[in-house]
Amino acid sequence: MAPDAPPPSDADLVARIEALEERVRALEARRSTSPVRRAERVARRWPTVRVSEARSEDVLGKVGVALLLVGVLFLLKWTLDQGLLTAAVRVMGAGAVGGALLALGHRLRAARPVLGRLLTGGGLAALYGTLWTAAVLYPLLPPVVAFVGLALVAALGLALALRQSDGALAVVATAGGLLTPLLLYREPGGLVLLALYTVLVLAGGAAAWARRPWPALLAALALGGWAVVLVAWLVEVGDGVGPGATVAFSVVVGATWLAAGVLPLLRATPVVASSRGVSLTQPGVWAPVLSALLVVPSLGAAWDWPRGVAVVLAAGLALAYGAASRTEAGRAAVVPLVLSAAAVAVWAAGRAFGFAPPDARALAVGVAAGALVVTLARREGEGEMRTAGHVLALGMAVALGLALWAASGLPWETPPRPDAARLARLLGAAALGAGALASVGLRSARGALARIVYLTAGHLMVLAALRIALRPLADGAALTSGAWGLYGIALVVLGLRRRDALVRGLGLGTVVATAAKVLLVDLPDVPVLWRVVLFMGLGALLLGVSYAVPGLLRGAPDESSDA
Repeated sequence: MAPDAPPPSDADLVARIEALEERVRALEARRSTSPVRRAERVARRWPTVRVSEARSEDVLGKVGVALLLVGVLFLLKWTLDQGLLTAAVRVMGAGAVGGALLALGHRLRAARPVLGRLLTGGGLAALYGTLWTAAVLYPLLPPVVAFVGLALVAALGLALALRQSDGALAVVATAGGLLTPLLLYREPGGLVLLALYTVLVLAGGAAAWARRPWPALLAALALGGWAVVLVAWLVEVGDGVGPGATVAFSVVVGATWLAAGVLPLLRATPVVASSRGVSLTQPGVWAPVLSALLVVPSLGAAWDWPRGVAVVLAAGLALAYGAASRTEAGRAAVVPLVLSAAAVAVWAAGRAFGFAPPDARALAVGVAAGALVVTLARREGEGEMRTAGHVLALGMAVALGLALWAASGLPWETPPRPDAARLARLLGAAALGAGALASVGLRSARGALARIVYLTAGHLMVLAALRIALRPLADGAALTSGAWGLYGIALVVLGLRRRDALVRGLGLGTVVATAAKVLLVDLPDVPVLWRVVLFMGLGALLLGVSYAVPGLLRGAPDESSDA
């Protein structure tokens, strides 16, 4: 600054400081997004196995432990065939092998951490097999003692996994503890014990996951917990039991839902991101959705709830998930929350209106749920969530369209007039489905494939609804053709007015299809007077629209893509 230059004013200093702060914020933003970009690049790479990795200590150790355990099993079988050892000696020998592997793995964890973890996992697997053999293959231990022993083994494995920061060991401990009842629990009468055991294992696994959110551990909690629910249902609850066993079964369901469906939402789970957003294959996404979808049906089947109670509870749960996704705390888990709400809402609609054959109203709710998922995914920028919404909305739309056209009968048949209640159900389903599809299509960019598919599907539903309402009436064929023609002309006018080539094309296609329908299908059955009205009326309307085209285009938005 020159000596004779005036000092800067306060306003100049404030402006300079604000400019510097803006540059600092821009640099911090670029720095914070660079790890995300690196993570996206890593996520897009195809998994490869190099020869150097195939010869590493990790792979060799895993193969060695597996072969050792298989050798122990063959040794036990050989002693059984030869009658050399008693059952108790065989079981104690297998347990000694498991204990030795655990001790050796603990001793080597400092000098050889990879081999130490592998030996520890093999020891846990051997102890699980020992307790199962003692309780099922040889009735040496009562089920109570076996379950307590299995719970202690699971707790030991989780404690070691946390201490050694070993996610694979935590998965072995949790999965082994939860999958063992698949083999042990075969006779009714032990559901209370099973519930206590499952709650302990789930609580230990959930506590370990809360401290170290390993994705594989969450997958083990979800799959193992719901597998226990399925086994309990098949063995005992499905045939009808007393209220005590039903309460125990409900405890298992609730514990699984909390561990695999609620905890991941309360504690924002780190998920693998890609260029399309959050990956739906991650346990942090599909485990809460699976749990939300299974909790109400499981409890409802156990307690034999009336349909209305199950529907109300499922609808309330869907609303709760949806409301949570809009909160500030739910932003971190917006993908599983939205997908859970959509899944539960579709199930509630199916339970209310009928699953088999699917009611048109349930299908329409599925279309609306998928359209809502697509809309929210676009707002959040989640590509895979948007894809899931497309699959749900369009899949349900195809089923709904087939149901509507089947209800209207074949073109050459006169379907019976449906009763007022059924007619209202069909028209309401068509209106909901067409409106949901149109909402997605109209929000899509012009020329986009989504706009073409969604608007076309909604257009076909409107045509089906008109046919359902008018075809069974007297002179229904002529009324249907007239309604289709008027609807097509209205679309042409709207497309011209807004310079929308897609809407205009749908309208023109409808007019041409209506004319072909009148000539090829309706003409023999339509009275002469109706023929005059149809041909002269539609012809005059088309001429009028043709004359009004310049006026319709005047003042319309200029879309270069539709020029």
